[in-house]
Amino acid sequence: MEIAEHYLSLGSRIKATPAIKRFLYYISTGLFVGLLAFVSVSVNRFISNSMSINITLPDYTIEELETSREVIVKKGDTFSKVLNEQQIPSDEIRAILASLQLAKITPSMQVGQKITLDYDTNITEGEEDLNSETNNLQQITIELDKVRRIEITRSSEGFKATELSIQLKKVLSKVDAVIDSSFMSAAKSLGLATNSIIELTNAYGHHIDFQREVKSGDKITLVTEKFYTEDGQFLHHGKIIYASMNLSGKDYKMYRYDPSGGDKGQYFSEDGKSVKRALLRTPLNIIRISSKFGNRMHPVHGFTRMHKGVDFAAPMGTPIYAAGDGVVTEATRRSGYGRYIQIKHNATLSTAYAHASAFAKDLKPGMKVKQGQVIAYVGRDGTATGTHLHYEVKIEGKHVNPLSVKNTHIPALSGADRKKFELFKKALHDKLVVGT
Repeated sequence: MEIAEHYLSLGSRIKATPAIKRFLYYISTGLFVGLLAFVSVSVNRFISNSMSINITLPDYTIEELETSREVIVKKGDTFSKVLNEQQIPSDEIRAILASLQLAKITPSMQVGQKITLDYDTNITEGEEDLNSETNNLQQITIELDKVRRIEITRSSEGFKATELSIQLKKVLSKVDAVIDSSFMSAAKSLGLATNSIIELTNAYGHHIDFQREVKSGDKITLVTEKFYTEDGQFLHHGKIIYASMNLSGKDYKMYRYDPSGGDKGQYFSEDGKSVKRALLRTPLNIIRISSKFGNRMHPVHGFTRMHKGVDFAAPMGTPIYAAGDGVVTEATRRSGYGRYIQIKHNATLSTAYAHASAFAKDLKPGMKVKQGQVIAYVGRDGTATGTHLHYEVKIEGKHVNPLSVKNTHIPALSGADRKKFELFKKALHDKLVVGT
């Protein structure tokens, strides 16, 4: 304003026309406005360059939230201990255990067993832009074995426990092997289930003397069940459906068959006769006769006396099988016999087993046993010079030679059952046995 006033006063001091005076006024006003604009821009630039506040937002990293956790069972772990170690609230632990009890499921813990816990993560927005994270347990999966698991799932009504089984695909497969040292080792080399091998050995034991008739170079051919997962992963062998033993050029064939069409079959020969007899030929798989039935010089007492059974030499701990179906009448210690078991098979027939190193678990008088069931283990308890089984057979209370007992067959298939068996046998041979 002072500049404008200066030019105005200057115009008043000089003699000028009105036009000149207006010209001077416009010039002074323009200069003043320009000066103001220059000052304003300069001030703004100064503030922007030297006094502005730069706000830089932090570069947050979003971490993957934990929604699943695996626990491997250690020695001494219980399911309750595992849950407590995962800091699961005590009221939820009680609800989880109650769900198992309601479903009548007992999750036995084995070292190396896998337990998976699945969570649902909730993020709650709090005051001053702070968030809190909460993990809610939704499901627990306990792997029991390759095909079974337990799932405990949270619902609106609480936790629910269920035992589930994986659906498997079953196929039949033909395998064979040459016997080198023993039938048992040859069968095991094929990867077969031990229980199936024992069942097959017991079935053959009615007809074959494994000690004398089975030799190196003999051949076995088997058709066995094999189980796979849906994605084609092999899991395990199942039952042996067909077996052929070629001993010194002679074939012994058996077929596992259930006349009712179920899954509880037994072995039949080619002519439809059951291979099962009242008693097993021998109650051991690995055997050597070390002492026969009859008068003999006692190895400990040193005088001749009646030997009322047959001694089978075998390694310590070899399983001893019940020679036939029956009821245990004794499972105790007897003088000279050591650990002693007696089984009554029917009104007139009984068998006895002595010198065992241990009884089978839960074996006691009154217990029913099946032919081929493990009842004890070979030892040298009592009066014995080495590990062996002393085996006796009594008919109507009198001791008889176990190796000469007349063994009766179970009746053969007949009528419609025999016709169905022949169809089963043909289908099996057409598919797997002949030309495969």
